[in-house]
Amino acid sequence: MTRLRRVAVAFGAGALVLLASAARFVQTGGDEDVPLGDFGLSRIATPDGLRPPADDFFVSSDCALCHPRQWAELEGSMHSVSHTDRFYRRFAELARKEAGEEVYTYCSGCHSPAGVVTGSIPALPEDRLPEIALDGVGCDVCHQVSELTGHDGPWGEPGNASLVLSPGRVKYGPFDDIERNPAHEGEQNVDLSTSEFCASCHTVIHPVNGLRIEHTYDEWRGSIYAEKGIQCQDCHMRSVEDAVRVAETLEPVVRRGTIARKGGEREIALHTFVGGNVHAGELGGGERHSRAARERLRSAARLHLELPENLEVTGSSLSFEVTVENVGAGHALPTSLTELRQMWVHVRVVDAAGTVLMQDGALDDRGHLTAPALRFGSELVDASGAVTHRPWEAVDFAWKRTVPPKGRDGETFEVELGPGIESPLSIEARLLYRIAPPHVVKEVMGPEAFTPEIVEMATASAELDLIR
Repeated sequence: MTRLRRVAVAFGAGALVLLASAARFVQTGGDEDVPLGDFGLSRIATPDGLRPPADDFFVSSDCALCHPRQWAELEGSMHSVSHTDRFYRRFAELARKEAGEEVYTYCSGCHSPAGVVTGSIPALPEDRLPEIALDGVGCDVCHQVSELTGHDGPWGEPGNASLVLSPGRVKYGPFDDIERNPAHEGEQNVDLSTSEFCASCHTVIHPVNGLRIEHTYDEWRGSIYAEKGIQCQDCHMRSVEDAVRVAETLEPVVRRGTIARKGGEREIALHTFVGGNVHAGELGGGERHSRAARERLRSAARLHLELPENLEVTGSSLSFEVTVENVGAGHALPTSLTELRQMWVHVRVVDAAGTVLMQDGALDDRGHLTAPALRFGSELVDASGAVTHRPWEAVDFAWKRTVPPKGRDGETFEVELGPGIESPLSIEARLLYRIAPPHVVKEVMGPEAFTPEIVEMATASAELDLIR
């Protein structure tokens, strides 16, 4: 499926630098050779490289007739609104405006796979897209995947929609005993139960310069979860409670139920695909998915305080350590588009009279985060070295800091203790998270902007007596 073509792509400021660097990744002679698939910069494909008609796909609501449980779980999820999510839509249109149709189609390869392979995207305006294009990552996207092509692609790993979609009557599933039914035929594809399947879209590689912008799969691949055979589906196709158990035991949780309305009982998976987006409801999805995302975030990490039992004299300084432990995620914290995700620790030390002796990680009056000591996420830079939140402009990370699966990361804090301090001292640390900085949301969405919710993922507190 892989082909190399010469193409001029407008990637905004620094485009010439980006295009010139492409040769390092695709081993061709021309400076403007870019690894294109059958449908442009996206790696998505069909068996013959041709565009199937939209009628070859079922929309997810069609599947609900025989699979009501799965449809009830999927409806309102971020997968179900992957194309219509309001924040994504504004971001995608910004990419289209600044970087062109090729880049917009590249984004859509994961956000509307059927839209891309049918040619609806980018050919048709939004108000004329067929229902299957608006269906996002619906039932027929996953269950029409006949093959994964990531390891055969230009980067040697899954990513950028490295899927072969084979629309038609055959629906693919993880089992080898798919029941016959009048609606469609069934065929086994064991890839649906692997992390490589998820990585096909949850690894985002800059299509021109090869920068790994979103590398969730690689974070998992180097973890004890992968070593123990725990796949993405073992957590993200389970309830929050089951996912917590999987993280604690490093063993899968098996649930049983009915696959179809008239089918028998067998092993089942939950089709909610909940991650950390607490704005599912207001972005076009369902509030129950927002609630589950909060629960998932609150189960992902623990905070630890290490401090002396007491302080013998005043007029000295207090030193203590705050550590974040990733206890519940099979990937780094945060993950995904880390240049947008913000995770940080807010630390306060207060004496008995209420005097704030030290504070780190507080927001300013505009809700901006001002470089706390214990901050996780990343910053992308463009070809000029300027910080950017536009992935299509990115050439490198200025910095990136995350907590690996089952790993820890922390900082030491110091507080000066002068005269007049009232004992005891109260020390509080709060691990906080939001999906994006407010100023980025406002810039992208304009008058439709929302204020990103701050989720308290974990807390730790202690009191320390001063011995005079």
